[in-house]
Amino acid sequence: MAVKTPLLSKKNIQPNLITHLESRLFKNILGRLSILDHQLNIIRKLEVPYQVILPKHRLDVCRDREAFYSEIKREFPQDCEMLEKFYENMDEFDTTLDNDKLQELILPKNLIEKWRFYQFIKKNELNRRISEYTENLGSDEMIQTFLESQVRFLSQTDSENPFTYQTTKVLSNDNCLLFEVKGGLGHLKKVFLEKIEQYNGRVKNEVQLEAIDYERKLLFPKVKSLRLGGFEGTIGCRYLIWNEKIQRLKEFIPETIRTRFLVQRIEKIHPKFYHFSIQFHIHPGFIPVGMKENALLINEPKSELTGSNYLHLNLFHPGPDYPDTPVAITVSYLLEAEKIDNPMEDFEELHEEIKQRLHQLMPFSEGQLKLSFPKTHENRSEEGMLFSLEKQDFEIFLENARNNPVYGVEAEKFSDLFPISNRTPYRNFFLSSPEILPTLGFEGKFLLGLKTIELIWQENEKAKRKKALKTNKIVRNKV
Repeated sequence: MAVKTPLLSKKNIQPNLITHLESRLFKNILGRLSILDHQLNIIRKLEVPYQVILPKHRLDVCRDREAFYSEIKREFPQDCEMLEKFYENMDEFDTTLDNDKLQELILPKNLIEKWRFYQFIKKNELNRRISEYTENLGSDEMIQTFLESQVRFLSQTDSENPFTYQTTKVLSNDNCLLFEVKGGLGHLKKVFLEKIEQYNGRVKNEVQLEAIDYERKLLFPKVKSLRLGGFEGTIGCRYLIWNEKIQRLKEFIPETIRTRFLVQRIEKIHPKFYHFSIQFHIHPGFIPVGMKENALLINEPKSELTGSNYLHLNLFHPGPDYPDTPVAITVSYLLEAEKIDNPMEDFEELHEEIKQRLHQLMPFSEGQLKLSFPKTHENRSEEGMLFSLEKQDFEIFLENARNNPVYGVEAEKFSDLFPISNRTPYRNFFLSSPEILPTLGFEGKFLLGLKTIELIWQENEKAKRKKALKTNKIVRNKV
């Protein structure tokens, strides 16, 4: 009897790709939490991170600059010198910038720190826009689309004219890395959550937060406890880290003069797009030779990079031991945030368009390419259940999209990229929501986690010193 590899879980039908895992920041966090390298064997570095497929062009974006330049010379012979110069500028900008100092200065907490941050921005010319390098780059729209597609794919943000720093974070030589997380990003989170429990922290999943109780103090108010649904009841709270979407926080903070500024900042943060992911299956024999595990497929370079015009294809090969097992092709695309409420029929029509794009990419695949997620009306009716005990595919499809927002970044100054701090008016309540440092991608999430840990550590040390001084004073009084 033939044995097949298990298909990807419906929860994980989205590309499990991350960048910057070789940065000093990430290694620093692993060291602080005593996480050994062998614990991260769920991560695989891709030799060719991705390729970009344009009409009449296909480029493998290699980390090796010489190999990458040979791709550029083959596809864009007229513009190769200008493109090489552009990438050299990105490399130089990245290597000359003191990233450790920048990470230290981000999210200043007082006027002195803000002044130092502004001085650093001025000294390193961080207010420069990428248009200074790309304005006259390329003989046609292909070059601009080639660059824009990469920045949008790797940064997970949207900006018409990003700052140079934002572009170097994804296109410079040291940053042009892509990692695949086996088992989904949830597997990577699990490693960190296990460490939290080892350090006497409490991790509670699948609980309903009903309210947050606060101490009523004029000067330094604190979070007192959390009220959870079901049988959990009320639990005391020494420190609270809000890691959910920032918009939901408005339900749990009181409307006071103290919180008014925070609420106003939260209300300004809205996703511009959502990342939607669907999945097809096809026999490996129909996959074109040379197609990489990650590909950006662009149909019309002059049109906006959304919908079926801009697709990220992620291929999951079962492996050489299963030569006849279908390859899973996860296709991700962007849609404007308001379209997430469109009826299912609109999405099914779009998915049929995407299927036709894949047929053009993979000749002779007509009739062989099968949509496996989300299932159509006809496929669902075959399940033969009057009342399904599980969520329907379309519900999971929309949930996955809501968990993958893309924020528009329209900042006048570099410092405006960080509109909200990780601090709240409550001294033991910190924010680590993904919206706080979205322009830094996964590195921003690591940095935010590290800064939050340091804040709590400082609070603990301060409390210990205060307690030690108080104890010492009592002992002297007794003597």
